[in-house]
Amino acid sequence: MRVLLVNPNYRNVYAYIGNQDITPIFPPMGIAYIAAFLRENGISVDILDANALALSFTEIKQFIEGHKDIEYVGITAVTNTIEEAGEIAKLCCPSIKVVVGGYHSSALPRQTLEEFPRVDIVVRGEGEITMLELVSGKPLDQIRGISYRENHEIVDNPLREHISNVEVLPFPARDLLPLDKYASFGAKRTPLAHILSERGCPFSCIFCIDHLVHGKKFRYRSPEDIVREIEFLMQEYGVKEIDFIDDNFTLLPNRVERFCDLLISRGINKELLWRCSNGVRIDKITPSLLKSMRRAGCYMVSLGIESGNTQILTNIKKRIKLDQVEMAVKWCQEAGIETRGLFMLGNLGDDRQTMEDTINFAKKLDLDSATFHITIPFPMTEYWRIIKEEGELFPNSWKDYTPYKKVTFKHGSLTPELLLEMQRKAYRGFYLRPRYMFRKFLQVRSLKQLRLAIAFGKGVLRLQGHR
Repeated sequence: MRVLLVNPNYRNVYAYIGNQDITPIFPPMGIAYIAAFLRENGISVDILDANALALSFTEIKQFIEGHKDIEYVGITAVTNTIEEAGEIAKLCCPSIKVVVGGYHSSALPRQTLEEFPRVDIVVRGEGEITMLELVSGKPLDQIRGISYRENHEIVDNPLREHISNVEVLPFPARDLLPLDKYASFGAKRTPLAHILSERGCPFSCIFCIDHLVHGKKFRYRSPEDIVREIEFLMQEYGVKEIDFIDDNFTLLPNRVERFCDLLISRGINKELLWRCSNGVRIDKITPSLLKSMRRAGCYMVSLGIESGNTQILTNIKKRIKLDQVEMAVKWCQEAGIETRGLFMLGNLGDDRQTMEDTINFAKKLDLDSATFHITIPFPMTEYWRIIKEEGELFPNSWKDYTPYKKVTFKHGSLTPELLLEMQRKAYRGFYLRPRYMFRKFLQVRSLKQLRLAIAFGKGVLRLQGHR
């Protein structure tokens, strides 16, 4: 028995929209966790990260054909990579069972099976236990959390409960990943590793897709367990920087305080830097917490701001206020922590003026960096349901579900033309300010940082229509 887990080459999606310069290359932590769990239970498993390795379909097929003992191929996919997953499925010989999991198939399991006939089974929700039961030969009708075909009909088994204690999971199987291929813009040290310290989000933002896989119950690892993983990464891989990819790292301030105390008491803060680049809740940070984080080695946090208009924040159920945002940025600056603002254009109720408010608010905050994504109404989110009822959805391809250069919907006064215009204006207005450009140039500390900055700059210029 051998299982192959595949991360599709999502650089193909960015090539599709004509902008590979802004492509992130992050490790596929979901399948790395599944691989570790399978291996812990005696299953032989490999990971093929086609994205990090920039593999073509021909090269993926050659890899699969070169490993004759593969019985299961598991493919992870979000909405804009589901077509890539479908193509990879077609590369597998008939004797291989093809399983697809991730946000998209969890949202649209029946449609995934109908649209991609070579996919045999869809995993809905978290995949560790489900995949183990699948590859161990448990009868399909006894496995919760899957959809599959039986007698030419699609069967949806009952949902599986989420793993209540996430500390039972082994650390991700990073040894199966090409660790030297991953890069994060703005990282100060290498080697860098990514850590996930929690699952589930108790909030109700109308655009969120995390609930589809991890649910709304917040399940978290203890500070002691996180530090054990950090110490393992430092000893095994010489890691000098950690990037937390949590959605809610600071949700429980006491947990973060304890984590910081452990880093300081063990002297780890003298050897390691860390950041929270995936976004933290504005309303869950305080000056004292930020100062503790800084002393413990944190140098950057991303702030989930989304909009610079009060009514829009209410519409999307963000549950934060603009004055809280201003105070959070001020507190970060006072603590010596860099800030990245995460904004979206095309939220529920947005129009030209409210998006102007967002752009002006971003510049007013004097952030160290910012992203301005076009809001994506992902399938089965509340925003998607609203647009289906009140507006219009018209993607030509699942690849259109990207935050740049493609718009899949109309709603109210929001049109593709307006959204793309405002996104260009946002990036131009924020990044091409002479004062800002000079400040960022002074912060470059290595040739690798300079190369990443140039690549990102090219991406920004392409968003403006320059070549």
